[in-house]
Amino acid sequence: MKYSVQKLSFLFALFLFSQSCSTDKAEDLRSYDLRADNSQGNEISIPDENFRNTLVNANCVDTDADGIPDTDADLNNDGVIQKKEANSIESLILHFDYGTPVKFVDLSGIEGFMNLKFLKISGTGGSLYYDEALNTENLNYDFSDLRKLEYLQINHLASEYFDSINLSGLTKLKKIDLSGNRPMNYYSEKNHFITVNLEGCSNLTDLNLTNSFLNIDFCQAPSLEVLNMFYLEGGEPDIFDFHCLTNLKWLNIGENMISTLILKNTSVLETFLTDGIGSSGVDPIYPYPQNICIDNLQEEMVQISPLVGENTMLTTDCSF
Repeated sequence: MKYSVQKLSFLFALFLFSQSCSTDKAEDLRSYDLRADNSQGNEISIPDENFRNTLVNANCVDTDADGIPDTDADLNNDGVIQKKEANSIESLILHFDYGTPVKFVDLSGIEGFMNLKFLKISGTGGSLYYDEALNTENLNYDFSDLRKLEYLQINHLASEYFDSINLSGLTKLKKIDLSGNRPMNYYSEKNHFITVNLEGCSNLTDLNLTNSFLNIDFCQAPSLEVLNMFYLEGGEPDIFDFHCLTNLKWLNIGENMISTLILKNTSVLETFLTDGIGSSGVDPIYPYPQNICIDNLQEEMVQISPLVGENTMLTTDCSF
């Protein structure tokens, strides 16, 4: 009897261990299952007709990593995208025709492209005679399942038609370009800002936000080394706060309305671009910031001197 109890205990422990191993390997099986043998159902559901049509009929797959799409994603030409087709793609370049009037694309189904390392999304459409889109509900782009993603570029979204871009948990993501995402209609009562979730993007080093309306908590990406916030043109945050970015080396905040600037982060920038602000650059047109908080370092004092006007409060205490 004692032997039987010990045997049952051993078998139960072995079962628990095997279940744990299965869970740990589940994501890898889904990612590398190029034949889709471990998948339930072979087709990826892509509800948006424009997204589906672009994948099936347009050159959108970059097969040789030269930044130019060479073929469509429908490798067997059956009009749908199988999981094995999606799993074979590492680089996807999506250029949409949003039409006139504009209708932005729902990217539901993108989560099926689990081996993507490079993803670029852009589009054209509309005219001066249309300042509204056909979308009846705001869109959310969720890329959090693309665990192998290293580079992401999204440009030319009308920000009032999007609520969020979720990049949480993408530990391999190194570079993001979110430039040129701004309102189509500045006078609409809709929220003009897209919230970007960078929680867990632990290897992100390069972020381009030029001319965009985005809400970002930089403390979610303390590994940043390069940050471009040039000419936000109305998309400026209330506070330009970089206190979490202790690894930051290159920063461009030129041509922006800045009330409060926090640079105190225990480090000194190698490159700091502030063209058009205070006395920076040729014919500056943007006023001096009201408040600037810096590290108590002479080198940093010299860097920010063009931003310090007679009414600027310069301090090392950031409790404004």
